Amino acid sequence: MEKLIKYSLVLVGIYTAMRTIIALFFYDQSSIAFLATEFNQDQMDEYRARVLLPAFFLTLNYFIYRYFMGKNPTSALWPIYVISVSLLITHIIGFITFMPLTKDPIMMFFICLFVSFVARAGHNKRKNEIF
Repeated sequence: MEKLIKYSLVLVGIYTAMRTIIALFFYDQSSIAFLATEFNQDQMDEYRARVLLPAFFLTLNYFIYRYFMGKNPTSALWPIYVISVSLLITHIIGFITFMPLTKDPIMMFFICLFVSFVARAGHNKRKNEIF
């Protein structure tokens, strides 16, 4: 399990670093800076507006709440877990409200589910090492 957690987190880190560089420096050459091949530009704009941005704001609100409650994350993996759970919540709402049940959104949902599982398992392991 330890190797799976480390391998998965390395892959997620490489993927997000690559997507960050593409979004920052090559966005004008790649009109869709996200992996969603079945979406046209209008659907991608709606996906960003109804799934990605709400997940970002939900994550920010959670950490603002934690700050005002005086609680700190118990491991460095906790923010990754919260972000992936926020994406899961907004994906579920997106499936209910507007998103088509095609290959790419379902694949992204399962990737978020897997990252949530791995981050939670890694967090629990680190938390047990701290205490």
